Amino acid sequence: MSKGPEVYIDQSRQLREEDTFCFSCTPDRNCFTDCCYDLNLLLMPYDILRIKNRLGMKSSDFLKDYTKIYVGQNSGLPVVLLKMKEFYRNCPFLEKGKGCTIYEDRPGACRTYPLVRMACRSSDREGVDDFYYIIKEPGCEGFENGKRWTVREWIDNQGIGPYNEMNDIFGEILQAKTELGIPYLNADQIDIFDLGCYDIDGFRQYFLEGPSLERCMESEEVIEAISQDEVALLRYGMRWVKKKLFQVGS
Repeated sequence: MSKGPEVYIDQSRQLREEDTFCFSCTPDRNCFTDCCYDLNLLLMPYDILRIKNRLGMKSSDFLKDYTKIYVGQNSGLPVVLLKMKEFYRNCPFLEKGKGCTIYEDRPGACRTYPLVRMACRSSDREGVDDFYYIIKEPGCEGFENGKRWTVREWIDNQGIGPYNEMNDIFGEILQAKTELGIPYLNADQIDIFDLGCYDIDGFRQYFLEGPSLERCMESEEVIEAISQDEVALLRYGMRWVKKKLFQVGS
């Protein structure tokens, strides 16, 4: 969340689903919404889907108006960063006296806080091995007399499960790129990545509504499923990116 110099991830203890921690974030805390300022908040594909729908916007318009996109130094992939408001450097969805105006569709990182999820992948096993660390932030009163949760209870209470699922599919792209040893994408590859991962409305228009020959390679059942369910379309789009860019011989 907030990236001030004293914010750090406490790596002294790995938390699994049945491990516990104490935390409460409520409006009566003096620090309430302090963590919504001066953020370097990365948005994942499912975050963008949820927020653009909440705002009633096309994904391309949301990306233009609310985000900055750059190539990550470590990943070599396009990264989407939420723009802060210019003067106070606060989240654009924070309203004074009311808190988060998109709370039901807030990003996965906001839901997970004060935890941060670490997802480990390996080419010699399927699935993801995940655990959590606690983020320590000066001035945060949430740990004082906070409610005790298991990690699993926190995941369920905050609605984190669907975000983790979609983030794991997105992580498959990074894993495939790493395994091929590709450092950076060219301009055409970046366009493909942006279309399938971030611009879901653009991908719908390209794949389902345009003269795409790739659509003819899929079954009627698949086409019907992704035509009627935007989440299914995003799943498909991310795996389409993985196949087009990082699966040799596909």
